[in-house]
Amino acid sequence: MPLVVEFAAQEPERLATWWAGVLGWTVVAGTEVRPDGPGVPLRFVAATSRKSGQNDVHLDLRSESHGDQNHIVERLFNHGARFADIGQSTEVPWVVMSDIEDNELCVLEPRKAYAYTGPLAAVVVDSTDPREQARAWAEELDYDIVAEQAEFASLRPLSGEGPHLEFLHNDDPKPGMLRPLPA
Repeated sequence: MPLVVEFAAQEPERLATWWAGVLGWTVVAGTEVRPDGPGVPLRFVAATSRKSGQNDVHLDLRSESHGDQNHIVERLFNHGARFADIGQSTEVPWVVMSDIEDNELCVLEPRKAYAYTGPLAAVVVDSTDPREQARAWAEELDYDIVAEQAEFASLRPLSGEGPHLEFLHNDDPKPGMLRPLPA
């Protein structure tokens, strides 16, 4: 069963258009962004309240080289993204930013594990039990578990193409924004 990632937005159509431009994907029905190749759809729904705190889901963008990582960061910044501090160390090799509605995202340094993901390397989800969540979603989506630890678990599509689905330990995650799509 396919997966969709849902984000609450003050201006769903504007945010969908922004993300379509960032990823090079297509806007469908005004508020859904679909990949033209490997990826998972992103859906933007009207928010019932203003965003507060960090999201329980964020997107990691893939880069092919350190120069490409810098180019992606510059392009995002020029399109309205801002640098964000979510408590990360100054020593991390990725860059944390937020989109035009303050949804966190990371621009990753080059990693071989994400070579076939397309522009979206991973969908990262906060979870009280990453292993349990990974096992449940692996069965639901028919994905392979590629890493499984107490603090982190990672899945990838059986084809090896498309973003990984990753779970990070968090003692107090918000309700999920991942949805299986009907077949």
